[in-house]
Amino acid sequence: MGIRIADILAAGRCTTFTRSIPTVVYRAFSAIKRCHTWQMGGHAVVCPNGHIEAVAYNACRNRSCPHCAAYRVQLWFRRQVGMLLGCAHHHIIFTIPHELSQLWLLNYRKLANLLFKSSRDAVFELAADPQYLGAAPGVIMALHTAGQQLPIHPHTHCLATAGGIDSEGRWVPARRKIFLPQQPLKELFKGKFLYGLRGLAWQGKLRLPDGWTQADLLALCRKLDHKRWNVRVCERYENPGAVLSYLGRYLHGGPFAESRLLGFDGQRVTFRYKDYRDVGPDGPRQKETSLSRDEFVRRYLQHVPPKGFHLARCYGIYRHGGNTRQLRERLRQALPLAPEVQERLAPKADWPPWWFDPPEQERDGMQSCSVCGLPLTMVAFRPRAGPVGLAA
Repeated sequence: MGIRIADILAAGRCTTFTRSIPTVVYRAFSAIKRCHTWQMGGHAVVCPNGHIEAVAYNACRNRSCPHCAAYRVQLWFRRQVGMLLGCAHHHIIFTIPHELSQLWLLNYRKLANLLFKSSRDAVFELAADPQYLGAAPGVIMALHTAGQQLPIHPHTHCLATAGGIDSEGRWVPARRKIFLPQQPLKELFKGKFLYGLRGLAWQGKLRLPDGWTQADLLALCRKLDHKRWNVRVCERYENPGAVLSYLGRYLHGGPFAESRLLGFDGQRVTFRYKDYRDVGPDGPRQKETSLSRDEFVRRYLQHVPPKGFHLARCYGIYRHGGNTRQLRERLRQALPLAPEVQERLAPKADWPPWWFDPPEQERDGMQSCSVCGLPLTMVAFRPRAGPVGLAA
């Protein structure tokens, strides 16, 4: 087993936070440290004479835990695949400037909702223009808040259908190789986000960083109004599986894949990252960097979302509820997914996962004690029981 995020978090307290952290962040910190340990409780396969053949500790099931993410991501991926239309899709990325990072940390929920709304409104308003599409597309949108080195980098990834439904309920295919023109989309998104941000400021609904005033925030909005914002519109994808997988990668399990960890000596964490400012023939170059343990923990935990906050949302044809389901089913019959696309989109893992099997199957074929030969039974134990060792 390689280096785990839990090992880094459990190495001690984090001293880099300048103020008390939210309850949801503290709970994530505590849960990830205790995941799959005796502190979470579990069950043991034992015989009547007390010989213990196997011990399994419970998972924490926190949405920011990398070890509890696979099942949740797989469920999300299956739901999205089940409603995809058999048409090409486009990948659009909306990013807000780094000058708003401090404000984001204090107003995660409000600014994230504003980011979702601004991205959605910009796409649908421009798509409704007959010059470009003249219809309402289907959009699956996911929020990512971290860069490769875990700084605050809020952006939304949109998977949009290359076509949409017009006012008469007819399917209108996209006529352009690039779904929507980048510059008008960028200006629309910037205007809508700054308009909403000014509204929140005038209403006094934002927590401001230390030393900031409302006048400072409004001055920042004026400055950002003259800055170039980052909105990227990619060419169409005939198979949306790669983009869909990327969208769901960080919805659960935190902002950092444990496979990127290279070393941890108790004081410093070494990991690899992609440098998107240094692009070679094969894409962004892989590099290594090192952070102090406290700084790494601080960066990791600042991306824990608020309790109950939805990091993925669906709009238009892909919206849940109402009469959209009937409309989508009708479109799926007219635009079915190709068999080869369905095969590529099918999750590779077996279903159901091993932890959904009945308890009898968790014994891995063990029916009797290897010491005394008596039949084995499964016994659950609570966290306060302490570590359980094999007594065979």
